[in-house]
Amino acid sequence: MPFKKNYFLPLTLLVVAFFLFSAFQSTPTHGVEAKNTGQFYLVSLGVGDPDLITVRAIETIEASDIIICRPETREVFAKYLAGKTFWDGAFREWRTYKTDCGTVQDPAQKEKCQSDKKVRDAVEADIRKAVSEGKTVSVLGSGDLLIYGGPYRWYMEALNDLNIKIIPGVSCLNAANAALGTDICDGRETRAAVLTTFREIDKLAPAHPTLVIFTMFTKFPDLVEKLKTHYPVETPIAIVFYAGYKEKEHIVDGTLENIVEKTRGKDFPFEHLVYVGDFLR
Repeated sequence: MPFKKNYFLPLTLLVVAFFLFSAFQSTPTHGVEAKNTGQFYLVSLGVGDPDLITVRAIETIEASDIIICRPETREVFAKYLAGKTFWDGAFREWRTYKTDCGTVQDPAQKEKCQSDKKVRDAVEADIRKAVSEGKTVSVLGSGDLLIYGGPYRWYMEALNDLNIKIIPGVSCLNAANAALGTDICDGRETRAAVLTTFREIDKLAPAHPTLVIFTMFTKFPDLVEKLKTHYPVETPIAIVFYAGYKEKEHIVDGTLENIVEKTRGKDFPFEHLVYVGDFLR
């Protein structure tokens, strides 16, 4: 009986191989979306020195067609941003985004409000157009974009329908904790840590948790005086300056009784974080 060739098996294998190859080619890696679909990212670069950037942030930048960031970011992270297209963003202009400019009485403030809105509207329109055309747009920021995130709140609210993806990074909290080298939840009175600002201290301090205070240009002596109304004067306090910067990072510590004297005449940069609590014992 003559041998009959089976053409069905090779054909089946060929079809299966084709579909497997297609599926492999279309699978995104490391959380970065496939290139044929537009995507909007908010990317944290970490805090402090550029070597604290994450691999995922680098990969997202590499996959991006358009980068929105501050001018100083271009310089510090130049090796990751070479050849990219840069757009201006709305970083300073976010502060008035919930203000009805029509209700502002002062002429100068009203003009600023209207100018800010024009910038935000233009940035929003450009991002929407780029994403609709299949481009990947990434806004770069430092620290944790979701802790007192400032301008990033506006991006999230204005563009929330774009399926925004947020790439996490090292925050000033992580970096400052590492600098202190102490478990911030290892207190005697309470084993809890609260992130807060000057305005919320009166609500949170009575239980004596560890307070991690984002000062936002608060005058340090005023902060200490407020803390003394809730904590004993012997309560430990520490200020971490320039968390995450190898060459500049340093700590000044003491108690509520002596910390103002210890820091008298010291320049407080924006990059500092205040810790209060007996975990510092």
